[in-house]
Amino acid sequence: MNDLTTSIVNGVTRVSILLLSALFLGWALYPDYRPEESGLILGIVGGLFNVRFLSIKVRQLVDLAVSQERRRFSFGFVTRLCIAFLIVMMAAKLEQVSLGATIIGLFIPQLLMIPVSIIVSLRMKN
Repeated sequence: MNDLTTSIVNGVTRVSILLLSALFLGWALYPDYRPEESGLILGIVGGLFNVRFLSIKVRQLVDLAVSQERRRFSFGFVTRLCIAFLIVMMAAKLEQVSLGATIIGLFIPQLLMIPVSIIVSLRMKN
């Protein structure tokens, strides 16, 4: 399972970085759409941080289950919520950043996990 989650998160990171590079290129070439592109950039970076953080927490949960210790465990929901809240507040404070695009960007890495996980599982099956 560790290999599967690591390869899914790495695949999401690669696709997100590719999307970020396209957005940076669009930001440089199309100045009319800079608020939307910078909002998407900010949101994708925050969403990618949340995906990586959740992956770390899931790995910690697996290690805890294998060791069979009796300990309380948290997935860090409040931490991820606060990170998303900070990103949204930053977008609301800055005039050059679109708030709607930032909120959409926060969900893009999580939505990318679906096709990436399908592709990774098909590759591992073959």
